[in-house]
Parts: sequence; structure tokens; C-alpha cells
Amino acid sequence: MKVLMTTDTVGGVWVYSLELCKALKQYGLQVHLVAMGGWPSPAQQVEAESISNVTLYKSDYKLEWMENPWQDVAQSRKWINCIYSTVQPDVVHLNNYAHVEEDWTAPVVTVFHSCVQTWWQAVKGKAAPQEWDQYTRIVKESLQASDIVVGPTQAILNKAQKTHGFTSEIKVIHNGRSFSSTSAKPKEEFILCMGRMWDEAKNLPLLSNIAEKLPWPVYVAGESVNPSTGQECSLKNVKFLGKLSPSEVKDWMERASIFVSPTRYEPFGLAILEAAANGCALVLSDLDTLKELWQDVALFFSPEDEAEAEKTILRLLESPAFLKELSEKAKDRATRFSAEKMGAGYHQLYQEVMEKEQKLMSI
Repeated sequence: MKVLMTTDTVGGVWVYSLELCKALKQYGLQVHLVAMGGWPSPAQQVEAESISNVTLYKSDYKLEWMENPWQDVAQSRKWINCIYSTVQPDVVHLNNYAHVEEDWTAPVVTVFHSCVQTWWQAVKGKAAPQEWDQYTRIVKESLQASDIVVGPTQAILNKAQKTHGFTSEIKVIHNGRSFSSTSAKPKEEFILCMGRMWDEAKNLPLLSNIAEKLPWPVYVAGESVNPSTGQECSLKNVKFLGKLSPSEVKDWMERASIFVSPTRYEPFGLAILEAAANGCALVLSDLDTLKELWQDVALFFSPEDEAEAEKTILRLLESPAFLKELSEKAKDRATRFSAEKMGAGYHQLYQEVMEKEQKLMSI
């Protein structure tokens, strides 16, 4: 089976895509991976090219959510169509929007990772402004033209349907990670958080504002420079680690006792999953998506309530036994979200949409 899959180089979709490609290898699937959003870094290129069932196609075409993208979107659409014509894939798997062609005979699976409209509603409490109308129309058209729309949680799929009003079939397939066995590093008395400092959705100022009231130090890992403005952001009262390599992230998560996510918008949360797999107790925003995944194995607080966040973290710090119990529960829950399970889910879905397409063509 040949799969034409789009990805981007600028966020969690890249991690998701490579995890999925590796997981699909055992089924003999060949993945033609089409990267946009910016040239892959040398490390990204090495990582992708080390996966034996992947053929990587590189570009620096802007994605549909970037500033003034439409000329690039039109060019990338032609480029992807040329790849489609050459490869003749059995399935098209889109991890972005704006690239479904009417004359494609292969079924199209589109994954709803996130979008500007659902982000804006969650973060700003209202619809995105008028300048996003063309983007919103493209997203709806892309979802409507897909044979099936996949989401990492039921909650984000419900929001997507309500926001964009598409009628395509939907299916939940959880994101997954493959984790090497964790070392027996002792847990240390500090709190870890990860997120882009400049991203309003990550809501890091909440953690900054309560950090000095907490008896344990708070460490924050992530990018501090806003790529749109070039401005560097800073936070008071926390120890900023900067952007970490995967091995550095693993080291910090193995040692952290608590992982906090104050985010206002999170369709799934790969960093939360990684923290859980490394035995961190989870203190998370009270979001539908996160409660769906971590319901009874995490503590939750309103991302708009600093006092509640502080009280929730202190509840863990005041009870070492409860902290240990929550850590073990989170680690056990993380095993449900493996890359192997994700790969099996997509492999089965690809087979189903191919069979459905073949039946339609034989009528």
C-alpha cells in the first residue's frame, strides 16, 4: 500500500507524522511524506530519511494558517498534485487543509489536529476576525471534500463539526508515542512545564504569576522568540530552559515530579503524554479534550483561575503519597496511547476507506 501523507516542519504534526510512519512500517506501507511550512532542519531530515518506508519531499511552502500564504498554497497544491500523479497512492492522508483535488481517485483521510477558528474560540472566546474568512472557507471545503475526518479526541472533533459544519464521516484515533524504557532516575522536587512562551494559548503567565507562591521551583521549556515578530518573551519567577532537544526533554521529564499544563487550547497534547510516560504527576487545564484523555489520573483547574491552579498544585505537594499515586496512574494511562496502537488504527482505517472506494467504483 502506498500512502501520500502531508506534514509540516513547524510543530507537533512533524513528531506525530514520523511516529505514525514508523508504526506503519510493520504493515509494509510505503509513505510518501510531503513536508511544508519551512525547509526541514538537518536533524529533521536525518530523522525522516532514517525511516526505511519513507520517501521525503521537501519544500518551504507556507501553510494555510501563515501570513499571506495563498500564492504558496496554490503552488503547493500543484506540487502535491504532481507527486500524486507520479506516485499513484492508494490513500491520501492530509495533516493540513487546502489540498484535496476533485479528480483524485484515491480516498482522502484528513486529520483535524487543530485550526485557527477553534483556537480563537478557545483563547479569545469569540470567532476569528474577518481576515481569517478565506482560511476558514478553505478549511471547511477541505474537511467536506474528505472521505473521512480523523481527530485525536472526540471533543476536538465535536468542536470541528460545530465550527465548520462539515458532513464527512468522523473517527477518533488517539495520537501515540513510542517510548524507550525510562531510567530509574529519582524524582526531584521541581515542577516542569513546556510551551511556546509567545503563544497566548499556552497561558504561561498564569504559571509565572503563581510560581513564587509555590515551595518548589518551576522550570519552563520552549521557544521564547515569536517567529512572526522576532520579539523575545520572558517570564518572571520561573527558570527558563529554552528549547530542548528530545534527549534533554526526556532527562527533565524523568526527573520532574509534577508536569503542569495551563493551556487554554489543546486538541491532544504530546508533551503531556510524554510527561505521563515518564512518571510525572499531571496538573492540567480543565478542558474537554484533556479530561477525555486523562479524566481520573490527573488533577484539573480552570486556566482562568490562578488561585485554583495554586491550590491544586499545593494539594499534591502537601501529600507525597497522593503525588506518587497520581504519578503511577498517569504512567499506566500513557501506555494506552502508544505509537503501535495509533499505527494499527490508521492501517485499519486505510483498508476500510480503500474497500469502500473500490465498492463505489464497481457500482
